[in-house]
Amino acid sequence: MGLLYSFVKYSGRIGLPLYFGRLEINGRENIPKDLPFIIAPNHQSAFLDAIMLGIYCHKPVHFLTRSDVFVKPFIGILTAFNMMPVYRIRDGYEKLSKNEEVFAKCNDLLAKGLPVLIFPEGNMGDGHFLRPLTKGTARMAFQAQDIIDKDVLILPVGINYFHHDRPRYKCIINYGKPLRVRDYVTLYEKQKAKGLIKLRNDLSDAIKNQLVIPEKEGYADKVKALHRNNEHLNFQSLKSKIAEGKINMPKYTPSMRWLPEFLSVFNPLSIGVVTYIMTNVIKERQFTSSIKYTLGLLLSMIWWLSLFVVTTWIWDWKIGITATLLSVAMLFLRSDLKKRFVPI
Repeated sequence: MGLLYSFVKYSGRIGLPLYFGRLEINGRENIPKDLPFIIAPNHQSAFLDAIMLGIYCHKPVHFLTRSDVFVKPFIGILTAFNMMPVYRIRDGYEKLSKNEEVFAKCNDLLAKGLPVLIFPEGNMGDGHFLRPLTKGTARMAFQAQDIIDKDVLILPVGINYFHHDRPRYKCIINYGKPLRVRDYVTLYEKQKAKGLIKLRNDLSDAIKNQLVIPEKEGYADKVKALHRNNEHLNFQSLKSKIAEGKINMPKYTPSMRWLPEFLSVFNPLSIGVVTYIMTNVIKERQFTSSIKYTLGLLLSMIWWLSLFVVTTWIWDWKIGITATLLSVAMLFLRSDLKKRFVPI
């Protein structure tokens, strides 16, 4: 495990619960321990999805990532995070053949007992429901099972965000029961297309079982249940509430919406830079939480360290600690007040 990967993995066990405010994780006992497995989650939030699942897996995870992000100067960093490019039709038909080499590497990793993560939807979407799956995950699973003596498993995962843009909103991660690829091999050997479709459809159902809002039908009304007043509910209770149509919107105090923004002055580096990037550089909403978590965490640590050093140098270490703790407290208070005063 590389140094950078290890740092992100272990610091994230502290950082993620702080970022989300509430983080509910269910079904960790379903993560295979002794068998090769492919992690197959829904995909809503760029690289934050991968970071979370890598952090809570007991083994180093290797991630299949869309090839267009492998550009200089990020190639080295992406490689350090165990990311591998996967090519799509939009990248050019001539590049699709490169996937065979990538899948061969995945087979080697699985044979060594190292999990591989692939997003079976094939791309990102900011809807909480599951979009149609591609056949890529099933195809990779059958190839791996063909050369590995042990059972190859597919681990369905559901990631449920309460809010894609703002920190301190709850997130629920559910690990479902793994699918055993060998159960589909007989059909696959007789009729390849039917075998792929059967495994893909069963995987789709397995992931939907881990989602609060599994399908697009009635989505506009159901998504209204994902607000701060329902964060105390666990996954099953929330899913039942939505299914029964018991959706009540929280009350806000818009006249106080200036207060969270005023508190930004206590953390100008992280809030200022991230806000500028999200406003002027990154246009896709699915990148918001990923940027806020990774870049915001890095810039906040730089700001707090600088604040402590400067105030200690000017006054003394007691003032330095006080100023730093105040800045930390104001960052979290700002996010929590936004939930109360600023409508979704």
